[in-house]
Amino acid sequence: MEMPETEMDRFVKEDELLQVVRSILASEVQFNRMAEIRKKLSFDEAKVTAVVSPLSLLELMEWQSEAAFKQIASEASGVGFIQKRSKKQIGDYLKEALKMRRAEFEEQKGNKQGKSTGLEWLMSETWLNRSFLECHGLKGLLQVDIVNFHLTINKSWMEPSAYAYLQLGTADIMHILLALHLGCKYIASFDSDFLRVKDIIQEETGILVLSSPEEILAIL
Repeated sequence: MEMPETEMDRFVKEDELLQVVRSILASEVQFNRMAEIRKKLSFDEAKVTAVVSPLSLLELMEWQSEAAFKQIASEASGVGFIQKRSKKQIGDYLKEALKMRRAEFEEQKGNKQGKSTGLEWLMSETWLNRSFLECHGLKGLLQVDIVNFHLTINKSWMEPSAYAYLQLGTADIMHILLALHLGCKYIASFDSDFLRVKDIIQEETGILVLSSPEEILAIL
């Protein structure tokens, strides 16, 4: 949905099932707004530079492995079964899969004609593919390194303590501190926790929290 229409589109017959799903999702306002954001970042000239930090990438890796495993497992065992499993249980399943794949890899050493296995396919589906991600999922986003960042004991007792007091998680606090370190003017999150401390973040750092697709589009 984020791709701009081209001359080739009229010659390509889209899968009918996909057409039906697209028509259903078209009624979702936030879904369409996010497609607009992706399109603007990827193909238009945005007025701001959207950046992503290593911390965000690590969270994406965590989400990807869980989401991909759940999708595959739902086909194998049923949606109801896998929906009842916690993140820790999913982590246990992924650890077992990794252990099995390592053992399989050792057995396959020297076998140049070995064909792909189910375990190998599972790893490729649940492990984030960097080259694919950079060409597709992260298109329009600038990946930035975090260098010369320091968080001292004294610093933790200052403005970050207010975020912690209001029940903002450590990872989210780090996102704010890294955004400040990078000189960002905005931080985008649909998490209600960010919305709760939005005014304090702006007061302490000058950073404006963008908590809806409409707010993001307004500054793009």
